[in-house]
Amino acid sequence: MKRLFFALLHRAGVARLVAWVYRRRVVFLCYHSVTKWPHPVAQDPELHTPHASFAAQLDYLQRRHRVIPLAEYLAARREGRRLPDYSAVLTFDDGTRNFLTVVAPLLAERGLSATAFVITRKASERAGAPPAAEWTREDDQLYLSWDEVRSLMRQPGVEIGSHSSTHPDLTALTAEEARRELAESLAAVAEQTGNARPALAYPHGRTSAQVCEIARALGYACAFTGELGANDMETDLYALRRVVIAGDDDLPTFVARVSGVTWGSGRVRGALRRAAASPSPSPTAAAPAPRHPETRPHDDARVVQMKKPSPGSIP
Repeated sequence: MKRLFFALLHRAGVARLVAWVYRRRVVFLCYHSVTKWPHPVAQDPELHTPHASFAAQLDYLQRRHRVIPLAEYLAARREGRRLPDYSAVLTFDDGTRNFLTVVAPLLAERGLSATAFVITRKASERAGAPPAAEWTREDDQLYLSWDEVRSLMRQPGVEIGSHSSTHPDLTALTAEEARRELAESLAAVAEQTGNARPALAYPHGRTSAQVCEIARALGYACAFTGELGANDMETDLYALRRVVIAGDDDLPTFVARVSGVTWGSGRVRGALRRAAASPSPSPTAAAPAPRHPETRPHDDARVVQMKKPSPGSIP
């Protein structure tokens, strides 16, 4: 039903109008795996985008948006300059090997950039593995080795970031455990790529004020949460939002996600529901307690998309 709704909006030009409203914000798209397997992947199918769908999405982005490297966004933030309207950044979590065998060739054909966030201990475990040549089904489950990561870095526009060392929920760890997890991953990326200040994607998109501060103090360039939405030049660099692309998204659904139809309407619906649920304040009512500084609203289903989206979770 939602697909039909998005298709009607797409045909009516609503998505293009919404994209114009949000044109000055930067949209970071979050993928996981892109596969050439012609059938739905049995394990976590929502994380695996079909090759043909991904190619069509890239072609759409080239027509309607300006795909920029993450480094360009960060440079613009440092220099205080405005980016082109309709800017978008491609990001890929987990560092599966099909980034090398499927994604990278499609990016190279179109001259597009992207950042891959690798789970560093997984990359280290594949030390000495023969490099991939062409895609095989195991690429959808295997992780990139450091040799493969370095070969990717020779392709213009490809950046490598951290997705932690072992992919835990950082909010479930003690502060020292979270610091150790992120420090180990930062050191591995710096050693293997030469980039001392890589970007970070929090595992599962989950973070807290404490975890954000750890990432900042360790020296990461920026960090991405699971909070749904786009970013402007004032967004906290260690609480950047993204838009997760599901494996079964058709093109109108993808357009709705990129344009802001899904996250814009989700925020409006959430605000209306919260307003309706809030009792009318009485003259003697005490002021509401402030949100605890160690929490962030990443579990609010009205504005957050989780790491594993499903058709029913389109926000």
